[in-house]
Amino acid sequence: MALGASNTNSTRSNLSLPPENGTRTVSLSRRAISLTFQLLATLVLVLSTGHIIQPAPVHAVKRHDFKTCQQSGFCARNRALADRASQHVASWKSPYSLDSPAFNPADNHFTAHVSNQLFPGIHFSLQISFQKDGVARIKMDEVAGLRQRYNEAANWAVQSPPTLATQSDDFDVDLDSNGLGLTTISYAEGKRHQVQIQHSPLKISFFRDGQPHVVINDKGLLNMEHFRVKKIPLGDSETEGEVIIQDPDHPEQAKVIVSEEAFPGFLPPDESGMWEESFGGKTDSKPKGPESLSLDITFPGYEHVYGIPQHASSLSLKQTRGGDGAYTDPYRLYNLDVFEYDADSEMAIYGAIPFMKAHRAGSTVGVFHVTGSEAWIDITKSATPKATHAAFKHRSKDATSRSSSSSSDAGPGPTTTTTHWMTESGILDLFVFLGPSPTSVMSQYTALTGRIPLPQLFAIAYHQCRWNYQSDKDVLDVQRRFDESDIPLDVIWLDIEYAEEHQYMVWDRRYFPEPEVMQDKLAEKGRKLVAIVDPHIKRNPNLYYYKEAQDLDILCKTPDGKEFEGWCWTGSSAWTDWFNPKSWEWWIKQFRFENFKGSTKNLFVWNDMNEPSIFNGPEITMQKDAVHYGGWEHRDVHNINGMIYQNLTAQGLIEREDIPKRPFVLTRAFYAGSQRFGAMWTGDNLGTWEHLASTVPMLLTNGIAGMTFSGADVGGFFGNPSVEMMVRWYQVGAFSPFFRAHGHIDTKRREPYLFDQPYQGYMRDAIRLRYSLIPALYTAFYESRLTGSPILLPQYVLFPDDPKGFAIDNQFYFANSGLLVKPVVGEGVTESEIYISDDQPYYNYHNGQIIFGAATGGSHVNIPAPLDTLPILQRGGSILTRRDLVRRSAILAWRDPITLQIALDVTGSKASGSLYLDDGESYSNEKGEFIYRSFELAPEADGSKNLVLTSRSLHSGVSTGVEAYSPNENGWAKKISDVVVREIVVLGLASRPACVKKSGSGIGLEFSWTDGVAATAGRRRGGKEASKLVVKDAGALVIEDWSLVFDFGAACGITPAIDYDLALQSPECPTGQFLCKNAGHISSCILRSRVNDGICDPECCDGSDETDGKAACGNRCKEIGAEYRKKADEEARKRRVGAAVRSDYIKHGIKEKAKLESDVVDIEKQIAKLEEREAAAKRALDALESAEAGEIERKKNSQLYAQLAEMQAAIRALRLQRQNLEGHVNDLSGILGDLSRDFNPNYQDMAVLGASRAFKDWKTANGFADAEDEGSEASQDDGSQATFTAKDGEENVKDYTDGELKTMEEHDPLTLIDSLASRVGPVTPAGVGSILRIEDYLPSSWKPKFEEYKKLLVGILSKTGVIPAPSSGVPSDRPELTKARSAHTAITEEIHSAHQKLTDARKSLEKDWGRDWEWKKLDGTCVEKDLGEYTYSVCFFGEATQKSNANHGRTSLGHFSAWSSSAEQGSDAYYEKQVYDNGQRCWNGPARSAKIDLICAPTNALLSVIEPEKCEYLFTVQTPAVCYPKADESKQKDEL
Repeated sequence: MALGASNTNSTRSNLSLPPENGTRTVSLSRRAISLTFQLLATLVLVLSTGHIIQPAPVHAVKRHDFKTCQQSGFCARNRALADRASQHVASWKSPYSLDSPAFNPADNHFTAHVSNQLFPGIHFSLQISFQKDGVARIKMDEVAGLRQRYNEAANWAVQSPPTLATQSDDFDVDLDSNGLGLTTISYAEGKRHQVQIQHSPLKISFFRDGQPHVVINDKGLLNMEHFRVKKIPLGDSETEGEVIIQDPDHPEQAKVIVSEEAFPGFLPPDESGMWEESFGGKTDSKPKGPESLSLDITFPGYEHVYGIPQHASSLSLKQTRGGDGAYTDPYRLYNLDVFEYDADSEMAIYGAIPFMKAHRAGSTVGVFHVTGSEAWIDITKSATPKATHAAFKHRSKDATSRSSSSSSDAGPGPTTTTTHWMTESGILDLFVFLGPSPTSVMSQYTALTGRIPLPQLFAIAYHQCRWNYQSDKDVLDVQRRFDESDIPLDVIWLDIEYAEEHQYMVWDRRYFPEPEVMQDKLAEKGRKLVAIVDPHIKRNPNLYYYKEAQDLDILCKTPDGKEFEGWCWTGSSAWTDWFNPKSWEWWIKQFRFENFKGSTKNLFVWNDMNEPSIFNGPEITMQKDAVHYGGWEHRDVHNINGMIYQNLTAQGLIEREDIPKRPFVLTRAFYAGSQRFGAMWTGDNLGTWEHLASTVPMLLTNGIAGMTFSGADVGGFFGNPSVEMMVRWYQVGAFSPFFRAHGHIDTKRREPYLFDQPYQGYMRDAIRLRYSLIPALYTAFYESRLTGSPILLPQYVLFPDDPKGFAIDNQFYFANSGLLVKPVVGEGVTESEIYISDDQPYYNYHNGQIIFGAATGGSHVNIPAPLDTLPILQRGGSILTRRDLVRRSAILAWRDPITLQIALDVTGSKASGSLYLDDGESYSNEKGEFIYRSFELAPEADGSKNLVLTSRSLHSGVSTGVEAYSPNENGWAKKISDVVVREIVVLGLASRPACVKKSGSGIGLEFSWTDGVAATAGRRRGGKEASKLVVKDAGALVIEDWSLVFDFGAACGITPAIDYDLALQSPECPTGQFLCKNAGHISSCILRSRVNDGICDPECCDGSDETDGKAACGNRCKEIGAEYRKKADEEARKRRVGAAVRSDYIKHGIKEKAKLESDVVDIEKQIAKLEEREAAAKRALDALESAEAGEIERKKNSQLYAQLAEMQAAIRALRLQRQNLEGHVNDLSGILGDLSRDFNPNYQDMAVLGASRAFKDWKTANGFADAEDEGSEASQDDGSQATFTAKDGEENVKDYTDGELKTMEEHDPLTLIDSLASRVGPVTPAGVGSILRIEDYLPSSWKPKFEEYKKLLVGILSKTGVIPAPSSGVPSDRPELTKARSAHTAITEEIHSAHQKLTDARKSLEKDWGRDWEWKKLDGTCVEKDLGEYTYSVCFFGEATQKSNANHGRTSLGHFSAWSSSAEQGSDAYYEKQVYDNGQRCWNGPARSAKIDLICAPTNALLSVIEPEKCEYLFTVQTPAVCYPKADESKQKDEL
């Protein structure tokens, strides 16, 4: 529950205040205690929210923020229904039955009336329709009810109206001809499918080949809660139990006509949760009352069910009611922003696709329950009934004959799975898919809901993101460092901080002053920018699109018709009603360049928070009784909302250009059909091994439910993973369809170039592997668009007859590439076990070792998996396409050669693969401008040893809607007419061919051969390297048909291969680099991958890097060289001037060093003399004290001495306690000050806002700051006393400094007693007493103050000799003893002071003031810079600070602690960095710190400050102190 200020204050005031604690003031008054504990109470409030992250945080989902089934009214009711069904098994039956069955041959629809015998006055309609592809659809709705149930979900999920079967002879219909209450309809594939409809109780069974596969209402749990009127109790004790019906015209709505005895247990015992429901302090008004739908669907003989994403769970779904490893709650489908979700849970997270598949050996079926509301699905398993086995054994000959010869259904397994679907609202709209294969079900489902569009090429490359890149300079610096490290990169992302006050599409010009320039600089390297655009709109009347939305009346409404308001990143926010047609064109237009100012065609969009996420809403989302267009409640459409938002955003990107390009929109929330609009990712995962392990099962589940283009945040969104985990996560990411690294604002930066070697190299290798495989991946995307098959194929999809693979979800096949990938997801793992279902040979992708599968039963093989290796096998019979030259971005490789890697099958003679290419961005491919080719290796003829590799076009007018392929008319083919298949690798040949040549040519191609194991060798030869043939320069054009013959007969002459890499290598450069001679300037070496990439590299000003026509660079060396020399001369001049200033610093330092050394000598001599004097004084004092020993002992035994000593001990204890407590108060004040200043509603918890407000109230109430001074962190480091204004009833108290207290502690009690005896003498005869008897005339309330002033005045007058010191007549020590004590004490204090000076001098000598003491001159010198929001300053060897220009609050960023930790001590580089640490602690983060980069300049100045990591600042400071003169400049002089 979000806590407001009033609640916070109440909580704070009720806390008890232990008397032993205090705060800053030494007096430790009630006031001080109150201040401390009010602050502590406020901190307790913050800590109670769980948001103060400790050094080693324990991440966990806040389950109490989200409902369980028991807390969800409709789920609890319907689950209880299932419980009662299990309790009444013998007598249980469903009250639903049908009558008036009919089949209309005109449209091939079955219809019937359905009634619930418990409510005879309520009527339902039932319709079953049949699609052309064999899919059946069941719809059931309430007829003439009080209201219309939501019936539009399919309009959003289904891409277009399905094509229905039209030929009546495709059906065989029996409408209960035998009077047994059973209708049967045979349909599809030669009437291979059949639906049997039992009339009473209603049950619908789907058969294929004479056996049941899907049964609906087999357990009698069908229950469509009809709309009804609410019963209102009269409230009169005399009429208890009577009700008033709200709608007298429909009295039957609330009356049970049929006795409940006929259907025992079916009705709920009460109406709990039907009419109102509260959770987390929020109330759902439920104005329509109960309207849920319960439905059981049984899969007879099917043990494994899959799908219903999104959950962090296994691929094969777990049981939810009993069984090993079962969950205790149903799987939930309800799009939610779940912070730090569990890695293994049935909880709902960001997406909801109500599609489920069931699979057994040789058979797959599926159901799609079309609902937009919240849904819960229970899964239970039981023994398969004997009748089901019997049905399989006794299939009719007719059914057997109708089944295809390719059917491999092994029959029902021993386990049957039953699912119980519970949805909150809507009609029953259920699609049933009878397969029979995994691919056919996925094809049918994606034909219905849509298939993925072909993305732009950059979208499947590597993306770099974090919350947040701070500025345009930061973005471009990330690009620069990727290039310097030779790590490919296609996209940089901007999270919410790019937008001014989180008003999306409005740039924060302080940090992104020229966003177009930034995007252009990315585009120069072939890169894109993605910016986040969330759906919440800041309720700012000056925000143009908020005002437009209000004017159009397209914002979501509350139940009373007002504008819905919630809280999100923008603060007070509104949400667009995407179901309102007026919102569609409006939102699409927002992406026009004139509206989204600062955007370019290279900017794409990220839709986050679109569940929708509402921080102060129930379950962090929108209240269910909010109202959408058409009067539908949010409960009806919740799961659909995010999909529409992504769709409209994608349309906006398409329509913003005259010649549209493919959009890229990433979404977090999704629904059935979202695959049509872009990519999704798995949300806010954690950087843990458990979350890494959960990634692959989640992606596999998404894929089989249509959401193929998916990925997870590499590294985890939260936390700081170890380097080992980061490497393993990049290896997983390299094979994820969507590959993006992302991190929370609190995490350390994790860009791969930041890691030390070898780990940086391992991550780089993973990314480069991804880029090399982009041809295969792009082909996979195209083929997925054609077939609906996922890119990551689970084991059961490729091998549907192997039960051992049905539950495997930690390995996958990479589309049709032949690659089998087994990511390592455990710590310290160095070997990986891979399961192989078939008997094909598998080749280790990294070293070519061959592994053989088993002919039957599958096999497990272990392969090495050191940290630098991702286990990958290439299956025999596959041809992998790749590009071995890895460019800095994917699009730059469009004219690079293709490599084919052929893995021979078990026969040693066959393999196949495919390749798709287009321009990677436009829609020209839909006009036929693409290349789609097959590669096939096969024997040249039956019985021939020779093999032929052929390339043939797969360009099909049927699949594309264009004419047959023609190289002369295909624009894309013309552009890549010179692109070739250059290198061909063949693994597993039995022997070396005599000749490899193009068909029809007499001249062969040069190739290399390595002996090894053949594909036909068998399992005993496994584990060794396979034979390897490499054709280095095949020169086969990708746009043409061709054949390559591997001739094992006669030898032939050869054409020597050209080594293209060697041709570009220069002896002046390292391996893999090309020399730009740059005549007129400085020669430079660039990476081989930078040659002919279409970019005019600045390092290659002579243009020699671009020779193939992609870019006309020209020779720019004369101009560049002149500018370079000009800048170099200016830098040299500045360095010379700075070096001269540094020389003065050195002279000053030398003098200071000599002075300190001299001071040390002098002080040491002084101490020696003082110690001699102290010894003499001590001897004299000891002699006198010996004579007075008795008197001294008497004083020490006196009560006064004991009390003085006790008071001194108490003062010391209280002073130390005060210091300790004050430190805690400062820490807490810093934390809460940061929270108050920096607060945005992070972590979706309004209690943090409550704590921030409480801290503001506390400061105002206790005099720390004005009410407007929110966030001020000004400290009292100057030692001044804090002054507090007493509250009513509290005394004003003086605060003492630590120095004053320490003086009190160190007073000698004997000296104090002597002082008392000497100062308080007999009554003076003079007029002092009479003069000072004025107190006799004062009011009694004034006398205490007067006595204080009197004592002070008498003390001053007596010390100056104006009056004699008063005396009480108490005997004192002899004057000579008192004098000796004073003399000894004075000498002791002199020695202490001298030692302190000596210590200070030695510390200064020991301090590292630079190699030549040049920095001593700058000790305490401060530089500062106003950067708009803050002014930053650093005082050398002192403190770095940040001061708010709004409220002048000062924040310490740390004190000087060290020079560079990464450079050799004493070197120039060592003195070019300073470290300042232990600053004020960040809210929810570490103590602040600053690193100072020092650069040479003639003057001292602060140039820039950035915060590359949270609370870690980077200052750039210029100073002459680092102007080290070069040898040839040491004697030159210059002036500014």
